[in-house]
Amino acid sequence: MEVNQQISGTIFDIQGFSVHDGPGARSLIFLKGCSLNCFWCCNPEGISKENIPLFYASRCIGCGNCETFCPNNAIQFIAEKPVIDRTICEKCHDHSCLDNCYTDALRMSGRTISVDELFSIIQRDRQFWGSEGGITLTGGEPLLQIDFAHNILKKCYESYIHTAIETCGNVPWKNFELVIDHLDWIFFDLKQIDPKQHETGTGTSNTNIINNVRKLNETFNGKLIFRLPFIPGFNSSRENLAGIASLILETKWKEINLLPLHHLGRNKYQLLGLEFKADKFPIPSPEELQTAKEIFEEFGLTCFIGQDTPF
Repeated sequence: MEVNQQISGTIFDIQGFSVHDGPGARSLIFLKGCSLNCFWCCNPEGISKENIPLFYASRCIGCGNCETFCPNNAIQFIAEKPVIDRTICEKCHDHSCLDNCYTDALRMSGRTISVDELFSIIQRDRQFWGSEGGITLTGGEPLLQIDFAHNILKKCYESYIHTAIETCGNVPWKNFELVIDHLDWIFFDLKQIDPKQHETGTGTSNTNIINNVRKLNETFNGKLIFRLPFIPGFNSSRENLAGIASLILETKWKEINLLPLHHLGRNKYQLLGLEFKADKFPIPSPEELQTAKEIFEEFGLTCFIGQDTPF
């Protein structure tokens, strides 16, 4: 299949010189849209596949232009501040509200970009990576925009650029089949081994995710590193950690990276008018993380904590 450079995708960020999401220095490309709705997500602007407005309250002067120019009555002023119904915004492709916000209090949460344009940015950044660098597609869930992801990964792979993705695994297996021949590394998130608890925290059962782990074990010959967002009170029990360890032992990969919960994404929820539910869960202590690490090591796995990794 030839690369279609005119295929477009929706991204919400590109970060250069990342050193924690694959070997060397990398360009991280954040794709919009996710099949999970994790309560702790640090990139909530990436959950919806649509471009919806972010509201920066400190910039707003209450001029009312956004309400005046909104064609769908999605904005109403209450207590001299705009209240935005983003369920309406998700269906709107008219950006008059943003175009007439003179203080830049409203900004779009994403933008459309073609494979050709994105590859030009990647080529520009390539000189700064060093010999081991490359790109990592993240999000959101990058494999939801499968045509776009497939085309940019294929183009990079065939240009001798190291390729990686960060995935929650909750996509149709056919999406993995399209990209695994053009992937060097996969970072694969595991959240909860119990399907009901998984649904409580993410909105979806983990059945499809576990099935994809087993299929990747049979078909993917690159490097795969499991990741666990470590959240005390949600997935920190010995029972859950042992269950995840047992799943990993079914595979040929023996590494897991613990990512401790943080509250740094709180402000993003305010920009979207959403409640930050992870506030109810504590940031894990070094002792809790060390205990979890030792549990994984009891199963013979190599466990890294946070950014203390060799990749």
